[in-house]
Amino acid sequence: MTIAIDAAIDAHSDLAGLDFPAFSAWVAARVGHSARFHRALYRQFMQTGRLDPAALPLWREAEAARPGTIDAITAAVAGSLVPEVTMLTRSDDAELGTTTKVKCRLADGAEVETVLVPMGLGDPTSPPSPEFVSPSAGLPVPHPRSSRHWTVCVSTQVGCRMGCHFCHTASMGLVRNLTAHEIVGQFLAISAATGVRPRNLVFMGMGEPLDNAEEVGRAVRVLTDHAGLGLAHRHITVSTVGRIEGLRRLAETDLDRINLAVSLFAADDAVRSIFVPTAKSAPLADLHAALTDLKLPRGRRILISLVVIPGINDGQPHVDALKAWIAGLPVLVNLIPYHPIPGKTWPAPTSDQVAAMSRRLDEARIPVRIRRTKGEAVMAACGQLAVERNRSE
Repeated sequence: MTIAIDAAIDAHSDLAGLDFPAFSAWVAARVGHSARFHRALYRQFMQTGRLDPAALPLWREAEAARPGTIDAITAAVAGSLVPEVTMLTRSDDAELGTTTKVKCRLADGAEVETVLVPMGLGDPTSPPSPEFVSPSAGLPVPHPRSSRHWTVCVSTQVGCRMGCHFCHTASMGLVRNLTAHEIVGQFLAISAATGVRPRNLVFMGMGEPLDNAEEVGRAVRVLTDHAGLGLAHRHITVSTVGRIEGLRRLAETDLDRINLAVSLFAADDAVRSIFVPTAKSAPLADLHAALTDLKLPRGRRILISLVVIPGINDGQPHVDALKAWIAGLPVLVNLIPYHPIPGKTWPAPTSDQVAAMSRRLDEARIPVRIRRTKGEAVMAACGQLAVERNRSE
């Protein structure tokens, strides 16, 4: 029996936004077959970013039994299934490893930036691996140094409307939200371009994730699907500037099982509202109440991110205010050195200034850690992502 290609069935390019049940239904509607055939194809796609049934023995058997099966699948795919990597830059550090930033072009021509971050070197003295050519982008890519594991930082919007003064993305304004397949597609694209399979994922790239919570939630369902990528929920973090409505909808949008980070900047409404304009309509008391109401997974803490700008939010009064504000919340404070961005004149803190802030927090019995700066040389560090050509009008 030969399978005929049904021209009435629309071709799709959004397969990266489908979890396995939805993908299986998509395949079944086109060529039938049992779930084990669908699962093999889904795993191939999620691990390589390509849909190539002819490369799978199981699907070659299906083709032999029912000619036209493979053509029916490939005809149902429209265009590229993952974003095109149009630029790749890297920052090498002998101690911290290689941070890689890619620019991903979406189907409508919009672009976002995605970053692959090393999270610990297996052997800091080992040389980088030889160059190889990325099969997806055709780009010569030096393999990153050996690492225990990797974190990928993905974008959730083209631009952002939050307007935070310490973030370069704010200069773009909001162009549009990303869809789930464009979010997952960044993971697949950077994996194919670097040959690295990240263990962790953070929604800390361009955009405010809770302004696009439905699509981010759909992406999480795909990313954690054990039939495909199978990331652990505890290895995924969503970061927000404190969108209270989004926080109250975490369970509704399937974001309540992953880690939560809140970009606080300062536990002082007057200071915070200057640097985080949306804080004017979301005072710290309301934010605290929303966080208090959350039902966190057992043993999880809320990551409170503080971008440290010397003389602005690193003094003892700021520590005292923070201690009072976090009362009753299970938190870990994450100190992030401010990374200079175009158009802003604030100085980056020295390592001694950040260490002094950490000591003040420690003396106040506030759990604290310092985020090591990675990728600053290629504008890949926290707060430095932006794409000039996509600025909103």
